[in-house]
Amino acid sequence: MKHFVGVLIVAALAGLAGCMPGKLFVEHDYSYEGHFKNYESFNFLECEYVDSTLLCSDIQDAIRHQMEARGYQVANRSPHLLISYNIFRNDLRFRGYQQPVIKDWVVSEDNDATYKRIDYNLDEGTLMISLIDAETYQVIWKGYASRVTKHPNYKNNYFKGIVRSIFDQYPLMAQARK
Repeated sequence: MKHFVGVLIVAALAGLAGCMPGKLFVEHDYSYEGHFKNYESFNFLECEYVDSTLLCSDIQDAIRHQMEARGYQVANRSPHLLISYNIFRNDLRFRGYQQPVIKDWVVSEDNDATYKRIDYNLDEGTLMISLIDAETYQVIWKGYASRVTKHPNYKNNYFKGIVRSIFDQYPLMAQARK
């Protein structure tokens, strides 16, 4: 009987593990053309996820919180950065790059730094956040997490943690001008 109860517990735990969402894949890359020391303000482009304005506002609020925690200010006129975000519903083939740590690169600004191209097969439900230089309209940083819609309660403040995980990859602070 003791053995039978042990088998039931193991089977129950295995069943629960199958119901839990897969571990998020979080990554980022950046452009050597970015002028990271010059950015102080931001604003948003329109949300591209047409299924839910509530979802867009949850994600936008989480991004705003992360940017403000890094010292960036929302600017309605002439922001330095534009922020775009989207959730891709289907699997996504994406080209990323293995690069020097962004914080180190910003200090050295070594334009000859090497990078290695990496092709990713991202699962459906990939949240991609892009920081765009508002003057050049060039994407200067992109962070992404896949499998974000696999969680059954993803509409209940779920995106705060996802966005934080993505912005953990962006350790830079706004540079206050003197």
